[in-house]
Amino acid sequence: MTGRFDTRLLPEGLRATGYSADGAILAIDAEVIDAEVICPGCGQRSSRRHGRYVRHLKDFPAHGRSVQVRLSVQRFRCVDAHCATKTFSEKVPECLACRHGRRTGRFQDLVAYLGRAMGGRPAQALGRRLRFGLSKDTFLRGAASGVRTMGCDPRVIGIDDWAWRKGQRYGTLICDLERRAVIDLLPDREPATVAAWLRQHPQIEVVARDRNGGYRQAISEALPDATQVADRWHLLQNASDAFLAAVRRAMPTIRRTACSAELDPGILTAAERLQFEGFQRRQQTNVMIQRMGSEGVPIKRIVRITGLCSATNKMRIRRQSG
Repeated sequence: MTGRFDTRLLPEGLRATGYSADGAILAIDAEVIDAEVICPGCGQRSSRRHGRYVRHLKDFPAHGRSVQVRLSVQRFRCVDAHCATKTFSEKVPECLACRHGRRTGRFQDLVAYLGRAMGGRPAQALGRRLRFGLSKDTFLRGAASGVRTMGCDPRVIGIDDWAWRKGQRYGTLICDLERRAVIDLLPDREPATVAAWLRQHPQIEVVARDRNGGYRQAISEALPDATQVADRWHLLQNASDAFLAAVRRAMPTIRRTACSAELDPGILTAAERLQFEGFQRRQQTNVMIQRMGSEGVPIKRIVRITGLCSATNKMRIRRQSG
């Protein structure tokens, strides 16, 4: 199906000249409105057309279909015979499409935003529902390329260690948290190295770090007036570790309480029911092993009856005596 229409479906600066719908893809023919036709070599304007080519750009999905913009770009000849640039293309504004880009500017901005806000895999899962058809690596590359360069020095930074070789050699990673960009990599994580770097950037006001005492010492020495913040990831990691450690310490009490309490099998899922039934069988076996141990039954006979190895039977008998 093909046709022509006047409705503006494209970003401002593009003119739609036609469309075609084939299955799950909607292709829109377009051209640039008032494109700049200036030779990059000599700076002279030219009207001598040399030809055209088509750029295929991905745009926002529409009506359950992927949208592809077939952007027609004209080529021109330079009017200056002495210019080294013989032919050139009309300039497509960066807001419409990046140089050599395969997505429209507004679509690339959305990809960069989702990559920064959600990360690779979550953005890919959301994009699959929105019919983006992009991989997690594309979202991560978009997040990196979508960062705008700022002329000012970093004001809010994050510091953490990273592995040159895991378990053997570590360095220090420094990020500008306002720009969301890595600004430096230090060869080690020694406090003296970090402090020397910080002294070269006295404008820094806020430093987010883990609970490493070396980083705290370096920041206090180099930037005593800077605010030190424990970053969210490490706080959640520490809270999770503390919770799991408390649960492990209380597991004997939890098991005794769970064994004595009556559990309604109707509230369990199929997987939980299988686990609970296995737990009940193990408890019955434990009671039988401990009873035979208290009656003085030889360990070899217990092994033949239960089918468990002698080490397991001895451990469960000792657990009763302990």
